[in-house]
Amino acid sequence: MKTSRFFQILIFLLFGLISQAQQNISINLDKDSIIVGEHIQLKIKVPKKNNKQIIFPAFKDTINSNIEIIAEKKEQETDENGIKFLEKTYLITSFDTGIVKINPIIIKIVSNGDTNNFETNEAIIKVKPFVLIDTIPRDTIYANRAGYVVFGKNGFKKEIEQYIPDSLKQSLPADSLQKISEKIKEQLVNIFSSQLTQNTSIINQNDILKIVEASDLKMFIVDREGILEEHTVPGSVDTVFVKEFDKVIQNQALFTVFRIKDIEENLFNTPFTFKEFIYYLKKFLKQYWWLILLLILAIVGITYLIKKQSGKIKTQIFRIKPEEPAHVIALRKLEEIRKEKLWSKGQIKEYHTMLSDTIREYIDKRFGINSPEMTTTETLETLENIQSLSSDNIQILKQILELADAVKFAKYQALQHENNLALDNAFNFVNNTKEIEEISEKIKKLDAEIEVEINENEELKDKKENE
Repeated sequence: MKTSRFFQILIFLLFGLISQAQQNISINLDKDSIIVGEHIQLKIKVPKKNNKQIIFPAFKDTINSNIEIIAEKKEQETDENGIKFLEKTYLITSFDTGIVKINPIIIKIVSNGDTNNFETNEAIIKVKPFVLIDTIPRDTIYANRAGYVVFGKNGFKKEIEQYIPDSLKQSLPADSLQKISEKIKEQLVNIFSSQLTQNTSIINQNDILKIVEASDLKMFIVDREGILEEHTVPGSVDTVFVKEFDKVIQNQALFTVFRIKDIEENLFNTPFTFKEFIYYLKKFLKQYWWLILLLILAIVGITYLIKKQSGKIKTQIFRIKPEEPAHVIALRKLEEIRKEKLWSKGQIKEYHTMLSDTIREYIDKRFGINSPEMTTTETLETLENIQSLSSDNIQILKQILELADAVKFAKYQALQHENNLALDNAFNFVNNTKEIEEISEKIKKLDAEIEVEINENEELKDKKENE
């Protein structure tokens, strides 16, 4: 009981101190919309105290996959209404049109030997193409019923991670850290539940928990009874007209998205490359393997009849085996990754690269989605349209791919439990989504023996000529 009480007091102290410090850390943009490739300033402002060391993130060339850094200025002190701030300015741009989100940036503050992580607010840039944006068709999503707008919280994973100091992570065992995480999440859920009830009057606790665990790309319309409807806000969003806790009426516009045409619609108007030829050849062979098998058997049969007319023949047998199922290949590669333990050798980036590549290749072979050529966001959005995939499996995949992106592109140093979780999630995703047909029976049907008969007279003739 004393230990439990200690953890509760520790959680309340951490939560209170971090929440208070979090309020004043912010990022600001000098404007909220640019033409593609245009430069814009991003400023990070952190309250400065004499006994604290502020560490800004060490970006290399990009902030994320959509934001490139052109230049950065030295840190400088500013004074606003008697409060001193340490300010860092970056000159950035983006070449991806649409709504580009800058997720909260982690700022490290060292105080009394402890390093705490704090998040800035998120920011959004509207990137316009060189062509007039009004010429691009849009689809507008409307509310089907009246209610209040709420966005998913993704289980408060980011908040929980930042609220635990490094000193605790290094000194406490895993089960204690788990208890602390659960306590922090409990407090965050209670605070959010109170705010949600106060602003929307919702009382359905199951629906509240569903909103807490939902992706931050999910938008819900709720009322006192619970969730009325939900929408997914895609990456190609143009304008979001509402914010959290806004009251909306039936048929009110929620957001608009650009109507992006499938590239296949204009495929015949573009040059046909060798890479495209290979892609469609693989797709054809995968779909019409049986036709290829029949063609081979027909050729062998005709050859047999022709050879039989010219002399004696003897038979040689060889087997044609089908391609292994996608999950068998993926699980074998994952087991090889587990045995190599690259992360234990300090090769974190190589480890997550191999892990994400294996999962993307599995998605390509299993679902016919070209994930190796897609971004993480595009992959997740495409898979959400597959009814057989549950939201739990989507969340598992999201953890694998987003952690890999952070390690590869943002030089994030993943912790040991994150490395283990990513590998476990990879095994779970493949096992949860593999084909449920009787694969062994399919292999038996596909496995074939072909008899090839060789003319003995011609074989003897060849031997004499060789002599």
